[in-house]
Amino acid sequence: MDFISTRGQAAPQSFADVLLAGPASDGGLFLPSAWPVLEKAEIAALAQRSYGEAAFAILSRFTDGSFSPDALRADIEAAYAGFETPAVAPLVPLGQGLHLLELFHGPTLAFKDVAMQLLGRMFARALAERGRR
Repeated sequence: MDFISTRGQAAPQSFADVLLAGPASDGGLFLPSAWPVLEKAEIAALAQRSYGEAAFAILSRFTDGSFSPDALRADIEAAYAGFETPAVAPLVPLGQGLHLLELFHGPTLAFKDVAMQLLGRMFARALAERGRR
């Protein structure tokens, strides 16, 4: 999948290139050139999967060509292995139709763990595959 700049002047980039580059060279932000479509049945099926399986099902649509499926699965598994609960971010019912999404089960007990534990691994993999640190 290619990612394009919101300003339209930067060359299209792969997921790994965008991950390492940050903002586009024209000052824009990178977005997918086409958004993957999930059918209602696919979305419903995600609710029955583990957090890691759901993350793979979604992320693999964006990372295609940048990371092998096995590498992406390994990064996802390692990223969330240190969480206190396999649910990673459980949705806890509070009653009367209210729910709370718990984002504090990661190693630093902060919401940022949900994204950064995986992002750091993907960043390191993209660098390593380019022979960089």
